[in-house]
Amino acid sequence: MKKVFIYIMAAALSLGLTSCDKIFDNLEGDLSKMSAENLLSSEAGLKGLLANLYGYIPMNALSTADRSTFFAQSSRDGVSYGMSGIPGWWNYTQMRSINKFLEALDSAVEKGIITEQNYNIYRGEALFIRAYCYYGGVMTYGGMPIVEKSLDNEYDGQGNAGLFIPRSTEKDTWDWIIAQLDEAASLLPEGESGSMRANKYSALGLQTRVALAAASISKYWDKSPVDPSYLAVQQKLTYMEKSYADAYYAKVVEAAAKIINSGKHGLYGGTNPGSIQAAKDNLINMFQTFQFDEGLFGKSYKSGSATTGNNQDWGPNQVVNGYLVGRGAATLNIVDEYDYYTASRGKAGRKVETRNDGNEKAYLDGEYWLTAQDMSVYKRYDSVDAPFLNKDARFQAWFIYPGTTYANTLIHIQGGWIKPDGTVEIYPLDNGVADATTGKVSGIEVDGVTYYPYGGEVTNNSAFYKNINDINATNRYDYAFGQRKMLDEKGYNQFAQTPWYDIRYAEILLSYAEAYAESGKGDAAVAKKALNDVRKRAGFTDEIEVTVDNVMHEWKVEFPFENQWQKVLHRRRAYYDKTNSKEGDIEWSLDGKKFTVIPMVDLSGDKPQYIFPRAVSYFGHSTKYPNHGNITFSSNGWYSGIPNHAKNQLQNNNTTNGIVEL
Repeated sequence: MKKVFIYIMAAALSLGLTSCDKIFDNLEGDLSKMSAENLLSSEAGLKGLLANLYGYIPMNALSTADRSTFFAQSSRDGVSYGMSGIPGWWNYTQMRSINKFLEALDSAVEKGIITEQNYNIYRGEALFIRAYCYYGGVMTYGGMPIVEKSLDNEYDGQGNAGLFIPRSTEKDTWDWIIAQLDEAASLLPEGESGSMRANKYSALGLQTRVALAAASISKYWDKSPVDPSYLAVQQKLTYMEKSYADAYYAKVVEAAAKIINSGKHGLYGGTNPGSIQAAKDNLINMFQTFQFDEGLFGKSYKSGSATTGNNQDWGPNQVVNGYLVGRGAATLNIVDEYDYYTASRGKAGRKVETRNDGNEKAYLDGEYWLTAQDMSVYKRYDSVDAPFLNKDARFQAWFIYPGTTYANTLIHIQGGWIKPDGTVEIYPLDNGVADATTGKVSGIEVDGVTYYPYGGEVTNNSAFYKNINDINATNRYDYAFGQRKMLDEKGYNQFAQTPWYDIRYAEILLSYAEAYAESGKGDAAVAKKALNDVRKRAGFTDEIEVTVDNVMHEWKVEFPFENQWQKVLHRRRAYYDKTNSKEGDIEWSLDGKKFTVIPMVDLSGDKPQYIFPRAVSYFGHSTKYPNHGNITFSSNGWYSGIPNHAKNQLQNNNTTNGIVEL
């Protein structure tokens, strides 16, 4: 079995090791050509194997997780919602590789191949990786089989009983992960400058996340419990309870405080930007180059290739050089969460004001046949970007919105017009047809300026793809907003070259504040400063109190497109349930729908102005791309079924007397 392991790892190496920054520097030769014996008998070989293990970490960088919440959506697919982005990254092959590596380390230090110091570092990294994999597993499946050895010696040819390790309870699994991270943090150094490898604060950061997940699931278990008739619930494999929560919240505070008090990390750009523009610039720059004061752990993408990057399918149509993008859009649901500034940079209202009567719960739905009189209720703005200019710097820095400038290009996001004669056209079909000679669509000139129904001529727009005869139409946003965060506007590349923050300092601050708000554990002054520091980095100057609602708001607006909100919903059992949710819940949406605004130019008045009707996004082909709406989530969906459960003799989830029900 030992030789099999070595051959598997050697094959992986020959295909190219997973990048782990400088871990590959100065290795002794080409590892793909090293003998099996040398892989485990030289430090270069061990470092190569360790680098390969980093590829098991379930950090889903630039994934589509946000599309499974109310905050984002694909422009090509029907409604998405649920747990599709929660990392279910655990299998026996990975555990065996990690455990074999740990056993090889024990042998190497005994033989003097590596120093005691390097032994501790490599062991700490391997424990971090294994704990991270188990975190992905327990989030997805509940209690896991705790496998701490390679099991190679358990093959006895007579049933191999030693191979079949039963699942631990969910609580025992969470406790084991936290204990593993305690050990990892004790072994790992504070980190080398510029290194992307896991260090002491990476381990403490992951422990903060893990403990907060365990605390939240415990506290909110009763909010959306799994069917108690399931055997996994009865055996506490998918089961937590309120009495567990306080101890986990205390662990959150302990781990986060160690990071905060160390002085090794801080918020990039500081907490006192001189202006809103300065705050915006800092927030943009933070996601162009990995900032090690902010980043506790992450991934660097440098080559922009399919093997080392992520497909960037969020970019606006006008600047993507023909790549199949524009497929991911942000919804009005998240845009409405960002505060406006007062004159003194305190917080004002949040919702985009679209109507004169203040009824921001009125939405268009389906096809639209409206008159100028119907449109009279909408508030008029002098420019298409006017409703968004005074919003939170995080919104301005991290979102594409109507009329913004991106990559030196004015981004056209518009869905119709009111003509000078009062005719209302929303998503007009005929104006997508270009003149065969000029290649232009018909516009309307007012005071020397030509206006178009979609903002730009033919393909020179980035949203609303009902323009017929346009081969690139399905690559536009079907909502009025897109992602700017992490995109490189200096030169579009199909694959990401900007860094990914898997754990960043803002998460640590909000975790501390949440733990205090939920349990009273920790220091009130530290919690308040942590919460307000995150806001002040965005240019706010006022102070808010440490309440659960205020902390949840910051989770929403600080981490768009970083896969955090879905984790918050999962651990707090807060997915939308139409029968139980109400306005005020952290994942509430009117009738469970994803919304947009439809920017329209009004040419019927004394001067051109813009209106922004709220609407359920309408796809141009209603049979293929149905309206988004009426989405919900079942409480029995918190855990996925156990893969290969019969073969591995594991109790499956969602079963009663062994019968699969979901």
